Formats: sequence, C-alpha cells, structure tokens
Amino acid sequence: MTNVQETPRLADVDPFASCARALPGKIAGAVALDVVMPLALVAAGLIVIATRQPALGWFLIVIAVGLLAVAAWLLGRTGRTLGASTVDARIVHRETGVAAGGSALWALVSGKLAMFDLRRGRDPFAPAVAPFRFPEAAPAASGRARRGSVPTLLLDSGERLPLDTALILGRAPSAPADAPAEVYRWADMSRTLSKSHVRLEWDGRQVWVIDLGSTNGTFVRGDGSSTPLLPHQRTPVPTGVVLEIGDRTLTVRDAA
Repeated sequence: MTNVQETPRLADVDPFASCARALPGKIAGAVALDVVMPLALVAAGLIVIATRQPALGWFLIVIAVGLLAVAAWLLGRTGRTLGASTVDARIVHRETGVAAGGSALWALVSGKLAMFDLRRGRDPFAPAVAPFRFPEAAPAASGRARRGSVPTLLLDSGERLPLDTALILGRAPSAPADAPAEVYRWADMSRTLSKSHVRLEWDGRQVWVIDLGSTNGTFVRGDGSSTPLLPHQRTPVPTGVVLEIGDRTLTVRDAA
C-alpha cells in the first residue's frame, strides 16, 4: 500500500526550515550597494554643489534619493533589493518569513528583519512543506531501527557507509560551519554529481534526505518512475528506498 506523508499545516511548520542565515560578508555587500552607494552619491552631490555646479550636484542627489526609494520599495515588497539580489539573498521578517510590507524601514531599523542566503538554503518564499508520495516499490517502513543501530547507505559502487548523524555526498563535498556533517567524496567520472549534492541525516528514528540544490537533482526510485525531491526540502524516506543521485544510486538499509 502506498504510504502518503500527511502535509503539515503551514501554521505548524517552521517558515525557515532548510533556510540559511546570510553570513556577515554577504550582509556587508548588500548594505554597501543599497545604502553606502546612495549616501556616497549624496556626499558627492553636496561637494559638487559647493564647487558651484548646482545642477550636477542636485542631479546626483536626486539619483541617490531615487535609489534609496527603490531599495525601500523592493525591501517591503519582495525582500530582494539590488544589494540582496546581487549577493543572492532575501531579506524577510525574522519571525514570519514574509516581506516587511509598508513598514519595511521601521522593521529594518528595529531589527525585525533578517537576511537569508539563497545559495546555501531554501528561499523563505518557497514552500516550506510539500506533499510527498513514496513510490510503490518503497516498503512502508516504521522509520525506527533497533536501539543502538544506525542505517547503512549501500552505494552502487559497493561501499557501505554508516549514517551515524549527518553525511554529505558529492563529487567534492564540504559541510558548512553552521551545519556540520561527515563528507564522502564519491568518484564520478560522468560528472553528474554536484560538488555537494545531497545531505542525509539520521535523528535516531528517521532518515531524512535533502537535495543541496544540485544540478541534476535527487530522485526517489519507484516502480517504473522516479520522484524528484524539492531542492533544500528536508524529506523523510523509509529504509529500503533507492535514491538516484545524478547517474549514481544508493540504497538506504536498516542496520538490523
């Protein structure tokens, strides 16, 4: 019988599941483009006015004010200002994950907004949850292994990897400092694997799979078809399931 995961209500879901906060360097880059550059134009305009070239000076000031106005409008409407778009990030309300709206400037000044890195995690505007239907071929496992045991990942190349906590697979994988994990470099002459392709996690009861925004995606193999996983979406999978990762496959085995 097909096992269907019940979709949680949005009110029950962390709006920042699989999101990643922007690091200081990205925040500084966005601020430089959205704030520092317009202020620099204002300063340049005042200097030009002082040198008795008022037309050019006021022209620079008007451009600066226009840039600030556009930044404020984009911040409130989409959270994707010129600076945020350049560093591939989004600025949203730190509690709800939505754009700040008409009170964007006040929310920014009062510290109610946060920036999230879209390259390292899910876009807060993307669905936090999605229905997932396990393929017919995947057994309806209880999701619980024997006490003291951990699942094993059986690679198509013959290796067996214990999934103690978290593991990142890829062509040349690395784990971010704020989400530590073991890494396994999987030889891939076809180069269908991304450098950091997929993250697998074991919480003591359930195996979770997260496609890390890979180029060729991660799929759950079914009976004659494969179901793609949403990028950066933490999805539970039963033991016994086969995952397609680029041109490679692995099977999640119960250690028991």
